[in-house]
Amino acid sequence: MSSHSAAETCLIFDFDGTVANTLDLGREIFNAMADKYGYRPVAPEELEKLRDLTTSQFVKHQQVPRLKLPAILSEGKRMLAERMEDIRPIEGMDVVLPVLRKHWDVLGILTSNDKVNVRTFLRQHDLDFFDFVSTVPKLSGKAKSLKAIMRTFTLTPSEVCFVGDESRDMKAARKVDVTGAGVLWGANTKKALKLHEPKYILSRPSELLDVAL
Repeated sequence: MSSHSAAETCLIFDFDGTVANTLDLGREIFNAMADKYGYRPVAPEELEKLRDLTTSQFVKHQQVPRLKLPAILSEGKRMLAERMEDIRPIEGMDVVLPVLRKHWDVLGILTSNDKVNVRTFLRQHDLDFFDFVSTVPKLSGKAKSLKAIMRTFTLTPSEVCFVGDESRDMKAARKVDVTGAGVLWGANTKKALKLHEPKYILSRPSELLDVAL
């Protein structure tokens, strides 16, 4: 394992909107299921306003029936799997990830996407620098998963940094005391990310190198 001066030894990424540019396609899929599951589709003129909302505020705003969330997530992942070849990496990730790989002992992905989708994407784009891909079956399970990862790799919270584009990612990081790094190139704005007081707010992938070094 490489040695480095940062206190953290494990850097964990969310996938959708953080590593992979899935937002437009995700919205397309969300809207395609609106009639079937009885919620409001996202209107183009609302996009910027919606980025200010936390996940639970968004669900409420779009009138998504909470009981149907597991089915919506499951079908959404299936539809995404069929379109994985349309998805591009976030610009700059191809440059940043090989450098981060050298400076962190453990690199991982924690996502509510499907593991096969993620591994397929990473292979297709030569981005398979990760030691693990861990998935959570529902929208709110990331704190528990972060704890499990720390147990698996025998890590303390101070040795872990979680990078994500949604307020729920930063909420999970805060809940288990790991360093949160919110990114502004994904689903949420600074306003939503700051609700859970992440240590870092990053506006481009190259700034991840400052966190690492």
